[in-house]
Amino acid sequence: MAKPDIDLLVKQLRAKGHEVKYVHAVPDNAGEYEFTIDGAYLNLEEARQVLERDDRK
Repeated sequence: MAKPDIDLLVKQLRAKGHEVKYVHAVPDNAGEYEFTIDGAYLNLEEARQVLERDDRK
């Protein structure tokens, strides 16, 4: 599986006004990455959903 471009995702989230404090790589069976976005802990899929919601606005 291709590794997601985490730096680009973080850049896009910040450009849309979200506060991204931490990005951690976690074991494969735990969702690959954990983000702290706007004070909430999210996995990679949840972080992508934040961008998708912003795009629909």
